[in-house]
Amino acid sequence: MYTRLLNARRQRDDDHSALELHDSRESGVTLNRLRLGIGILFASQFAALDIAIRGPGAYLSEPRLAGGLLASWALLVLILKSRHLRHAGPRAIVSLAFGGLLVAALAYFRYYHAPLDAQAALAARHAWADVRPMLRQGTPVLLPSVLLVAALEYAALIWADPPKVERVLVIILALGGCVVTGSPRDGTSEIRSAHATWVLLRTHEVRTVGGRPALPDLESTRNELPNVLLVITESVRASDACQSRGCTTGPELDRLLPDRVTMAQSRSLASYTAIALSALATGQTQLKSRSDLAKAPDLFDLAHAVRARGARYSIRYWSSQLAGVFERGELNAIAKQVITAETLLGHPLSDIEDAVAAVLDRRVADHCERNLRQVSEPQFLVVHLSGTHAPYAFDAERASFQPWQRQVTWSGLNELHHAYLNALIEQDRSLGRCLDVYMKAVAGHPWIVIYTSDHGESFGEHSAIHHGQNLYDEQIQVPLIIAHGGGALSTAQADALRVNADASVTHLDLLPTLLDLWGLREHIALQTWAASLPGRSLFETLGPLGILPITNCTELFPCPINTWGLLAEGKKLTAQSWDGNWRCLSLLGKERERDLGLCADLVQAACKFYPRLPNGKLVQACGK
Repeated sequence: MYTRLLNARRQRDDDHSALELHDSRESGVTLNRLRLGIGILFASQFAALDIAIRGPGAYLSEPRLAGGLLASWALLVLILKSRHLRHAGPRAIVSLAFGGLLVAALAYFRYYHAPLDAQAALAARHAWADVRPMLRQGTPVLLPSVLLVAALEYAALIWADPPKVERVLVIILALGGCVVTGSPRDGTSEIRSAHATWVLLRTHEVRTVGGRPALPDLESTRNELPNVLLVITESVRASDACQSRGCTTGPELDRLLPDRVTMAQSRSLASYTAIALSALATGQTQLKSRSDLAKAPDLFDLAHAVRARGARYSIRYWSSQLAGVFERGELNAIAKQVITAETLLGHPLSDIEDAVAAVLDRRVADHCERNLRQVSEPQFLVVHLSGTHAPYAFDAERASFQPWQRQVTWSGLNELHHAYLNALIEQDRSLGRCLDVYMKAVAGHPWIVIYTSDHGESFGEHSAIHHGQNLYDEQIQVPLIIAHGGGALSTAQADALRVNADASVTHLDLLPTLLDLWGLREHIALQTWAASLPGRSLFETLGPLGILPITNCTELFPCPINTWGLLAEGKKLTAQSWDGNWRCLSLLGKERERDLGLCADLVQAACKFYPRLPNGKLVQACGK
């Protein structure tokens, strides 16, 4: 009996031990699964972050991006398999690095809605004066967040088991994923950060480029830079330009750009070339000091800085104007080719009339035909013409408008106007040659053509001939024509451009429009500056025009006759040295003078810009 009891007790003990062993094995399996799950989550964290930032749709539209997810997962698996992570020091370094990277990527996306990459790093270095206060203000939140995430990373590294994949296979997956993705900028956050560090270490910022404001490389959000042809002509007023189909003064432009959009209410900020071109190029109103304007980047600086997947613009400036027509010189420092009237004639010039008399627009067209037949890189080409400046360049035997004369007389203004119209047609022939070869050269690629004039021209209106005397519409309302193709604009941008055809716009809108075209409007390196620009992109539906100062008198260009004013939606305020008070002009329909009450808001706003009238008297509404 005792033996049976002893055996039974032993059996119960054995059964209990077996049960404990089974439970222990089950617990071990569960723990192993948990550790493996933590390892998989750790290895997938940056891939998951990338999906959250980009959105699943990005991978459907560009499947190659999935290679970055695979490479990220494989790289983190290799980190988990590293023997160095058995030690607390390396584990802490990795934890802090990953914690900081995750918080930085999320914070950057929160404010800029874009992935953190080398572009952001270069821009931050360039704009450190703006970035530093932002970081200082965010430190009370960012630092605790980094420490918390780093603690979680550290715990994960203690508990995580790497997936059971052979090291050689993991290396192959990492390399294969990187190859499929193509560019480090398209990888996940840790890959982009490594690339950004490498770029920062090997890139030394240059603060000056030939005396021009320097910009860091500005990576476009586009895959391909659109070819840009900006045509700037001289003294072409809107009323005589080729504004609609079947026009008589621009048959070549009409033929080659049939689907163009004409901005019917486009105005310059001055009726002098130097001021008008400075506003056009810098996007800045001109009541600033010469030094302030010199610090502002212009359209050439931005074209030089923009990049799209490693491609950059070939910048060319082909002009029949004098070399000093743009206040900012040193264009040779960033342009591939600069041609001016002096270049074309081979000797210095002192007057634009010499260039006009030589019909140099034809020689600019010759350069177009010689140099645009083979285009292997994106082009930013500015064609700057002069033949429509007095005394108006054309051949007498080809003059369509008769009778004509170049002599300036009050009795012969109709004939003088005919000479001007003949010059428009002559210039159109040269422009047509450039347009024709340009359109053929850029076929199959995105392209855009922008055509405008520096200012207008008077033929007796408001007792003025030529330009520079006033700010009435015949002298500042100018053509602004835009044509595009090859996918240069999105459907939404193209629709907005058409909607804006009757909106009030100015030359200040050209630079924001180009920023929009290049995908740079939200670039971190340009944010503070771009936000200060008074212009708007023509590729977004426009609201009413804000109040803008217009003037023929600046530090840049001392004027012979005091003339200044304000431009706003549907109205204008202007005065000259002989006016006892402001003049209010309605721009609805044909420009006409109205009671000053219509411009009461402009009169008040003028105090900010012009405390004195052009005649030197204090404006009564501004007080003493």
